[in-house]
This record gives sequence, structure tokens and C-alpha cells, in this order.
Amino acid sequence: ALNALLQALQRYQPQRVILFGSAARGEADAESDLDVLVIKDTPEPFVQRLETMARLCPPGVYADILVYTPEELQRMVEDGNPFIRRALDEGKVIYEARS
Repeated sequence: ALNALLQALQRYQPQRVILFGSAARGEADAESDLDVLVIKDTPEPFVQRLETMARLCPPGVYADILVYTPEELQRMVEDGNPFIRRALDEGKVIYEARS
């Protein structure tokens, strides 16, 4: 499921993809969804990004995918956002674009 999702996400041309949550901690089971943070410089509004991710997600793959721009991510880190801090602390970078 993760490989299929990663292939689909690469078509979106993200700068970085981070897996977090139970899958990143090695605690996922058959019922678990994939929690994914996508970093991409995009003018798309946040809600539209969610719709794009829903379309890209392969059938049968259950994932919560959040897309943030590098600036949004930086602002949340600086604001001490506990959700983002935890996602980044426990997360694993599973894709990084070549610069």
C-alpha cells in the first residue's frame, strides 16, 4: 500500500513526503491507515490540496494525507504546533525530491 501511494504521490511532484503515525512507529496493523505529510510549494488552497490527494490516492489505500507549503510548515514549527512537532519528530522521510 505504501509503495502504491508513494508512486501516486510522486506524480504530484512533492518536495518531501513524510510518513508518520503508527506506520512510522512500526505499530500499524491491517486496520491502520497511512498518515502522510506532503511538503510542496503550491498556490493551491489547502482544501483543494485535500481534494487533489483524494483523487491521487490509489483504490484500496487508506491514507490521511496533509499537504503544506514549506512556509506553512515552518510557521507551524515556529508556533510550536504539537501535531506538526510530533509528526516531524516521529516521522520518516520516505521521499525527497532531488534539488
